[in-house]
Amino acid sequence: MEEPGPLRFGVEKSKMNWGTYFQNAVRTRGSASSQFEDYSGRGPSVVVQNASGEKRVLEAAKNMKEARVRAVAIENDYKTLSTAKWCERYGVPASFMMG
Repeated sequence: MEEPGPLRFGVEKSKMNWGTYFQNAVRTRGSASSQFEDYSGRGPSVVVQNASGEKRVLEAAKNMKEARVRAVAIENDYKTLSTAKWCERYGVPASFMMG
């Protein structure tokens, strides 16, 4: 098995779901499909990026401060756990690690 490349941990702000926004814009009240959906982001996310530049969201947080704290904790886990244990804990496929 080849050695995993370096991972970069970070935090990204939530993004607006434009697809849902436009679906809501064309819906009319009173129709069968008048169920409007929330199009706002779910909060900041803790992300990891592999050597190939692929990103994966590990967790969502309530605010930026919480997301930064979790990103540091997850990175520390990466440094102390084996690759297999870290992947299992955070639901990351081993193939992502190889980039």
